[in-house]
Amino acid sequence: MICDEPTTALDVVVQAQIINLIKRLKKKLGLSVIFITHDLATEAEVADRLLVMYAGKLVEIGTNEQIYGKGGTIHPYTEKLLKATPRLHEKVEELSFIPGTPPDLVDPPSGCRFHPRCSEVMERCKKDDPPLIKVESEHWIACWRNYHE
Repeated sequence: MICDEPTTALDVVVQAQIINLIKRLKKKLGLSVIFITHDLATEAEVADRLLVMYAGKLVEIGTNEQIYGKGGTIHPYTEKLLKATPRLHEKVEELSFIPGTPPDLVDPPSGCRFHPRCSEVMERCKKDDPPLIKVESEHWIACWRNYHE
């Protein structure tokens, strides 16, 4: 089942109903679900595995625990995205944001598409598009800082 932004522009009560329906259908019918969303909190309720994209490119694949867990290796974009997401039970002094502007998708930057906004950019990032690199079981990251020849 493919769900493309199924909870966008819905109030929280209807969102919860939709999420519960998807979870019930998934379990009852043994379905695999592709849940496309920009809402990380909603996605965490439904997903077994996450695929994070930036500017049309896959930058990370992992389980909820690998991506949301503390201290793990994650892509710089995923890290900034998580820091920019408000948490219900945490006091936030100042909401974080991702500096810079999103790339032009008609004429994207060379190399890693996130490099103009990345605080960990290296020269190679500007020239070469990184492959997905396995960092642990079921966890891949497309980032040159994780590449060891």
